[in-house]
Amino acid sequence: MTKEKNSNTGKNLAENISLTNPVYEFDEKKMEKDIELCRKQGLDQVFIRRRTVLFMDACRYAHDIAQKRWGINFAFYETGYDPVKRVFQSSTLNKEAATIWLEKMKEDPSFGWQIVQELQKFVEEEKKLAEDISNITLSKEEARFAILKHLDYMARFLGLIFLWFAVDPMKQEIDKHIKEQWKGSQKELEEFLEKVYRPVRFPVSSIEQRDLVNILKLEGMEAEDSLRKHQEKYKHLSLHHIDDDYFPLAYYQSRINSLQDKTEYKHQKEILESADKEIEEANKLLDSANLSNELKKQIEFVRWFMYLRTESVDNLMLLNKAYKPVIEFIAGHLNMSSNFVLNMTYKEIIDSLKGLPTTGKDIIINRTKKGYAYFIGPENSVLTTGEDIEKLEQSFIGNKPEIYIKELKGQIAFKGKIQGIARVILDRRKAYELKEGEILVTAMTAPDFVPAMRLASGIITNEGGVLCHAAIMSRELRKPCIIGTKIATDAIKTGQMITLDADNGIVYL
Repeated sequence: MTKEKNSNTGKNLAENISLTNPVYEFDEKKMEKDIELCRKQGLDQVFIRRRTVLFMDACRYAHDIAQKRWGINFAFYETGYDPVKRVFQSSTLNKEAATIWLEKMKEDPSFGWQIVQELQKFVEEEKKLAEDISNITLSKEEARFAILKHLDYMARFLGLIFLWFAVDPMKQEIDKHIKEQWKGSQKELEEFLEKVYRPVRFPVSSIEQRDLVNILKLEGMEAEDSLRKHQEKYKHLSLHHIDDDYFPLAYYQSRINSLQDKTEYKHQKEILESADKEIEEANKLLDSANLSNELKKQIEFVRWFMYLRTESVDNLMLLNKAYKPVIEFIAGHLNMSSNFVLNMTYKEIIDSLKGLPTTGKDIIINRTKKGYAYFIGPENSVLTTGEDIEKLEQSFIGNKPEIYIKELKGQIAFKGKIQGIARVILDRRKAYELKEGEILVTAMTAPDFVPAMRLASGIITNEGGVLCHAAIMSRELRKPCIIGTKIATDAIKTGQMITLDADNGIVYL
């Protein structure tokens, strides 16, 4: 078991984690059990996102934590030659996890609140770790200490959030029980199901919007000073990855400029006030509903998760801000770019800082420039590049068929029907390419998509349920939105005229 000790603090870090590397060469015979599991469970594409090896390496440690804690065998896999990669996981994971969590809620009524508290503690720990790392004086020893702290936190955090999309199938099961217990009319039931699922409070990214609107009340130097402070406070929301760039002051100024228009200002105020009222209404609906206390606690659990999923990611970006200079220091020490460092494993980074033999630079450069595949399974984990990418893909998911379809179906996040030109954006760093009035088509939205979402006439995503970021923001922005289509970014092309019918959950191509 590896224990790294920091001489200044005397703390032992990552005490429950042995620093290891995944296997670098794909051996089909050694991986027979993993391949059999994947074929039995099926691997579903769940994300299309920009990824780095370091993040996936944290997922490898977290996979073991989740597997031991919940007793679930599952696989997680990403592959691609571009920075934006396809990510797969066992198709059974979310439903199996939902079943386990609902059963535990029945056995122990406090279980749901325990999970909520655990996530809240993670958020506070994120903030504390970000503050601590921001205050260290960088050296090889301190950088090593910081990287181990990062692994220690990320492994535990991801070990829980591997399961947090289980909340969506949980909601489906909860809705069945609501219908069984409902005493009112069908119309009242539909209204309840439509309005009760709102986050218990607003995450950082939503508060940022409200704070920006308030700057409009100020004038002259006071307004300019407030805008600079606003940028400093919230600029981390652009850091989905450590090496991303901050939103410049001009970005915030452009948003202020758009709000100078009285009509637009009134519109934005109405949107924010409406969102505030929706939370109040959700509270009243839940309090007054003629449902069992057990069911009300389950609904409350879902509402807390709606808030904490976004809040924890918002603060994870704060952690990325703190680690930005750490990665830059390591990159300088190794005479590499930050992007190359982020495509190393934790052990490779630690060994490099210690001056120990590790993976060659040529392999790391290949991962960064030519892509890689990272498979995480119950028996084996493999990180490879070159020809083995194709071998892994063939073994686990086979050939990807060409998609020719006339319509897509998904879940309704916010109703409305529009026709327009599609803009497919996979890399969130290119969200600025969306032109006003176009329909945003993406894998999943995040806080840095919000400017594009404001310009878009509608939103379509591959991923998500009614609790996801796109669903919450589309309701707040009053934009027609269909989520969970699974294949929208494959089926729709930029420049294509499409009809988004969010009244019926259909996209016509």
